[in-house]
Amino acid sequence: MKHFLLLLSEVTFCLTMSGQQINHRLNSYRSDEMLTKQRVETDIDGLLGSKGDWSLEGAEVSRKRYRCAYTLQEDTLTGRERGERISLRESPSQTDIIGTEDYMGRMSYDMAETWLRFPMQPGDSVDGYFSATGPYCERLFVRRFGTYQTRADARGRMTLPDGTTLPSVLRLHTERHICTKVAPVDTMKYRVAKFTVDSIVSNMHTVGTPLREDVYRWYAEGYRYPVLEARTLTVEGERTLEEVFVCTPEVQEALAYDTENEAERQRLAAEQAAKTRGQSDSSIPDGVPGIKRQMDNGFAYAVSQDGGSDVITVNYDAIQDVKVVALVASSQGYTYRHTEQQCETGAGQFSIDCSGLRRGQYIIYINVDGEQAAEKVSLK
Repeated sequence: MKHFLLLLSEVTFCLTMSGQQINHRLNSYRSDEMLTKQRVETDIDGLLGSKGDWSLEGAEVSRKRYRCAYTLQEDTLTGRERGERISLRESPSQTDIIGTEDYMGRMSYDMAETWLRFPMQPGDSVDGYFSATGPYCERLFVRRFGTYQTRADARGRMTLPDGTTLPSVLRLHTERHICTKVAPVDTMKYRVAKFTVDSIVSNMHTVGTPLREDVYRWYAEGYRYPVLEARTLTVEGERTLEEVFVCTPEVQEALAYDTENEAERQRLAAEQAAKTRGQSDSSIPDGVPGIKRQMDNGFAYAVSQDGGSDVITVNYDAIQDVKVVALVASSQGYTYRHTEQQCETGAGQFSIDCSGLRRGQYIIYINVDGEQAAEKVSLK
């Protein structure tokens, strides 16, 4: 029986940790979609090295916004972003890269790369070979080929530059090893043989050190597209490119007709509300002015707000020294403000500055030594 219970607990833990997944219904690309992204200046090594708790709070975000649009033509979905174009072939089971183009050249894949596999959850991976050909500056014929692996390698929380905390984020890491061969552009006048897997393997041994490209995508529950993307290029052990872009929850919440993810955000909000359900006002000892609620551990508090003010005040009375964590979150459960206080025995107060938040209703979560309570507030 003891071994059975231990096994059951381990299985339950694994199911809990692997609950989030990327799937076609919630995360496939959609035609006639337009997003905006912004560049983020951050410690990229610290960002990429973390395996489950990513924080960009306070990182500098460029004011310039880059538009990213997706359109469907015949059976090909085309994404355009920052002067580049990527052609995708979608099915209910996966999304493949079949072409790329920029101002220098265009590549057509005769061996496609799987960019997304549906579903994907922590620990899942997809790998293979790719091969593409095309003109470069209309002067050269280029053959690009190599290997790739995309793995769901980490899951955890993410704090965005504005302080918003996303509680459940799954990261995909794509690692490519890319080789290139060039020939005169006239080569394209003749029939060019397609590479096989054997051709790719044998040529990778003769070309020299491949270029390594790493692409990271962070998917948050309730949002269709990655909230954060990072890309690096490494040539002969030296990194030559580093870039990080954010596509904020606000941008994605404004997408038209994404009812699937809107319903997912509502479900997550309901689950969060259920965790705090059942809390009710208790009788408060006399002599504690302004205190309206008492928790089971004896910590009593009241949340107040001056009319029109963005500052929320928490008055408290503690029967012993305690650590208090207070969060300001949306109804969907995403955290916008976070503060920690060491509250000494007796009466006192602390405040939370909510300047800069959009007008609307929020929830204040107060955690005292593991016991949690919640209150609603409105910013007008």
